[in-house]
Amino acid sequence: MLSLTLFGGNRIDASVLEPGERLVCLVFLGGLEVDFTGCTEPPLQEIVVVSLLGGVNLKVRPEQAVRLEGFSVLGGRNVEPRRLAAPTSSALDDLPLEISAYSLFGGINVKRKS
Repeated sequence: MLSLTLFGGNRIDASVLEPGERLVCLVFLGGLEVDFTGCTEPPLQEIVVVSLLGGVNLKVRPEQAVRLEGFSVLGGRNVEPRRLAAPTSSALDDLPLEISAYSLFGGINVKRKS
């Protein structure tokens, strides 16, 4: 899936995406929110976020492992600390959500939500 945000805002509920589907988000002078908290299947295989003069918020479950790579130029990237789940969690919960994030004069935040 490709999401292009120009001069505005966009919200994506990732639970409607197919497992293994690639998500590419391009943000220019706008804002984007992607909500992964409703995903019952393993997370997407590939997520690419590019932010130019905009902001991106990614919401994940408190116990979800996240691996963030990429770079920021005059911007920032932040991942809230992981809160470990109860010992009854399945092996699928241990798969990291891999995000390639690139920002120029923008910010990319990963927030934990129940």
